[in-house]
Amino acid sequence: VLTITKTLSPTVIAENGRLTYTFTIQNIGNVPITITDSVTITDTFDPILTALAVTFDGVSWTQGVQYNYDETTGLFNTLPGALPVPAATYTQDPATGRITTVPGVAVLTVTGTV
Repeated sequence: VLTITKTLSPTVIAENGRLTYTFTIQNIGNVPITITDSVTITDTFDPILTALAVTFDGVSWTQGVQYNYDETTGLFNTLPGALPVPAATYTQDPATGRITTVPGVAVLTVTGTV
């Protein structure tokens, strides 16, 4: 069970400034997403970015290996199998029986020039 949140920073940018899209992927399921699951993210950036720098959980990615990007249209997509996300963890309070869920989280960051 995945949710994806996209944020943009900064919210005000000058021409030729750097803009960052951050995708936070949360897994509240009890099974991790692995490279065999072929999960992908597709988005069209508006404004269109140039000179992209892409990281996944802080590790640099290479265009054509983990993602593709078209600077003409702004279409960005991760390649199948590039987005592993850990499973959620569950703990049960022995006194109350209440179960607490901590989602598995992965972060994709895309920075470029406007």
